[in-house]
Amino acid sequence: MPIRLLSTDFDGTLIGHQPDARTAKSLFGALTSLRRSGAVWAINTGRQLWFALEGLEQAHLPHDPEYVLSSEKDIYRRVEEGSWEAFGDWNAKTEKQTLELFGRAEHVFSAIERLTDSEDGIEVLYENGRLAGLMTADSAMMDRTAELVREVSVDLPEFSFNRNDVWMRFTHREIHKGSSLTELGRLLGIPREEVLAIGDHHNDIPMLDGSAAGMVACPSNAVREVQEIVRRNQGYVSPHPWGEGVADAIRHFSRVS
Repeated sequence: MPIRLLSTDFDGTLIGHQPDARTAKSLFGALTSLRRSGAVWAINTGRQLWFALEGLEQAHLPHDPEYVLSSEKDIYRRVEEGSWEAFGDWNAKTEKQTLELFGRAEHVFSAIERLTDSEDGIEVLYENGRLAGLMTADSAMMDRTAELVREVSVDLPEFSFNRNDVWMRFTHREIHKGSSLTELGRLLGIPREEVLAIGDHHNDIPMLDGSAAGMVACPSNAVREVQEIVRRNQGYVSPHPWGEGVADAIRHFSRVS
């Protein structure tokens, strides 16, 4: 099947984690060729929209994506250069779903706040004036913190989180990069078989497990769990890191299709 929709993570996938990181030169040609073939591109990131756009400007890519899926849930489309708007009613629906869940999760948030008070190296994060997530000092602490959050929320099965290396965002279990990508495909009329998703970390797994994209890949720097799930879903693990790996994956599936 041809690639009609490309969904890429940003940090750790398109670019490295250095503050001044730019994407690989080989990605220019791959993205340009994909656009010429009629495919559309979505950045699927944990960054908020403004932060994603800032990163795109610094990365010096050949062109902007047609869509940005931000905060691991919201869908925005580019309407003109530098101007973006919510696409469909997904953002409003997921916000309502999140607010309803968080209204029932006060005991979970209280337990999380007690945890942060008792543990050094955990910082509480807020978005839009509400408790939104956590940041830890290192990935090992995030692993431990993730287990503790699961324990304190066990009686509220809808409560979940999206995490990568040292960041965690609280969410409804049905709201993640995979469900947002599925909705974007529905809005565009593009079946999952014609979607290529590429990511590197834990919060990318919902778009790499085969439910949202028929073609899945990761760069060589992807964490072990991501590489395993990509292989399990007959995907492609590139021998190249970051943007080189993305360009390689695009070329791989372009040949396959």
